[in-house]
Amino acid sequence: MNVVYKNWASGQGLEDVQAKIYTEVSGIPANAEEIGPRNDMRGNDATRYAFTKGGAPLAYITSLTIPQEPGKVHIGYPWSLPECPVEVKDKLLKDMIAYWKSKEDTKRISTSVVLASKTKDAQIEYFEQRGFAKDETAYTYSKDFNVEKTSKLKVSGPAEGLKCRVANDADLDTLIELTKSDPFMSQAFPNDEAYAPYFKDRVLKDGHAVILFDGDKAVAASAPLLFKPDGRILEGNEDRVIMRFTSLRPGYTHAWNRLLIEVAKQAKEAGWTQVPIRSFFGFRAQGPVVQGIASMQPEIVEREVFFFYNMEE
Repeated sequence: MNVVYKNWASGQGLEDVQAKIYTEVSGIPANAEEIGPRNDMRGNDATRYAFTKGGAPLAYITSLTIPQEPGKVHIGYPWSLPECPVEVKDKLLKDMIAYWKSKEDTKRISTSVVLASKTKDAQIEYFEQRGFAKDETAYTYSKDFNVEKTSKLKVSGPAEGLKCRVANDADLDTLIELTKSDPFMSQAFPNDEAYAPYFKDRVLKDGHAVILFDGDKAVAASAPLLFKPDGRILEGNEDRVIMRFTSLRPGYTHAWNRLLIEVAKQAKEAGWTQVPIRSFFGFRAQGPVVQGIASMQPEIVEREVFFFYNMEE
């Protein structure tokens, strides 16, 4: 088979190709609108595609550096359609590994397998046969809160003194500045230009966003969103209200409980009292103890398995 390889470039529709392959093969929906800006941020050489000579898509692979962990590179699985020869997948992976190994600051190469993927077993076998060894497992801990009961809770201490109000269009810059101050949420956007459309066209347009203030300083914000299971953010088959974003200024961790209560009040205002608020966080761990505990706790779900590559091979 004659194969044409090309790197990511904006304006060529490659994000649609990538979304189609990933969604079809993994069974997890991908959004082309999110892929484009993300690939731009990673750089043209970080994502590579394979096509037939006639232009039919075969496979792709993407990669990224980890800003919080200098020297660490994460390489994705070479996602491929059934008609793609394994040699093409292998070339995508080998070339991407070689590209990152050629950079002096690369100290560690990792990959991962999302366990919701319908091809997870084949992915794990593929990586283990190509020099990758199992490292950590990522888990999600989820808890549901009754909207009516949560809206009536009280807090004490510093959180009690915070002022709350519903956000409006005039708060766009406040929401952006607050979110940029949050070390976790600031990583959720591919570039500065992505903040305004998200808050203006989605959060503020839908309403019910709340901001907590310490005096005149915005310190926390979120908004309820009635969400249907998508297999990516929310699993299962029941709707949940989620906190669509959670921005906390450093030093105001205590504001989260108050934020949850205010989000519950807005969910009640929206009429979503019969749907619980689902809150969740992720963590990584190793070893049989955490696997055993997770298997006995429905609130803890294995989400992703990480592997590291033997750089000496």
